[in-house]
Amino acid sequence: MFDISKRMDDRLVLNGKEYQLFLSFDNVLKVFEMWSDDRFPVQIKPQLALVKLTDNPEFRHLDFETALNIYSEIFEKHIKSVKPSDAVERYDLEGNVIPKKPKDSTDDEKPLYSLKYDSEFIFSSFMQAYNIDLIEEQGKLHWQKFNALLSGLPDGTKLIEVMKIRDWKPQKGEKLKKKKQKKCVNYKKNTHCLKNKTKRRKNMAEWKSYHPD
Repeated sequence: MFDISKRMDDRLVLNGKEYQLFLSFDNVLKVFEMWSDDRFPVQIKPQLALVKLTDNPEFRHLDFETALNIYSEIFEKHIKSVKPSDAVERYDLEGNVIPKKPKDSTDDEKPLYSLKYDSEFIFSSFMQAYNIDLIEEQGKLHWQKFNALLSGLPDGTKLIEVMKIRDWKPQKGEKLKKKKQKKCVNYKKNTHCLKNKTKRRKNMAEWKSYHPD
């Protein structure tokens, strides 16, 4: 959990031995990408994740269950976003955004953005809102800071606008209005292309019925 009252303690302690964790946002995203990549056998993914996060090759030799338990501990303590208000996006082990569900809702909701496929929108939004170049911040900007900034993007930034579009649901009667508007545009466009005057007049009359003003 991101706590501004405490300094970040990016250490893993195992059997009295300390390991430094490298939790820059790009490093964490690479771990997420590896987890979701079917080219890597499931049996070695926890070990690879630990090697990536600690820059220590000795974790390659751990058995699957031990490595998975250690990675899960790191994930829960240092990577997973937990907010009482659920204001910040949460992720599963593969870095997929976990959709938020209102307490009184039973509908399945889809996440509004992807860390992987919306990287261009995220990059441009950070530049727009914070003047932060995420390429230049690779290896420096901490994952938790990145996630806090991502969650705080203001209205008007590219990612937020895209999310609003994806989240848009037509109100009652709005879908029919959209169809009529689209039909009006088509009639108006086609009217100037028709050579037959009768068809042109018919189309114009029909267009006016949809567009009285």
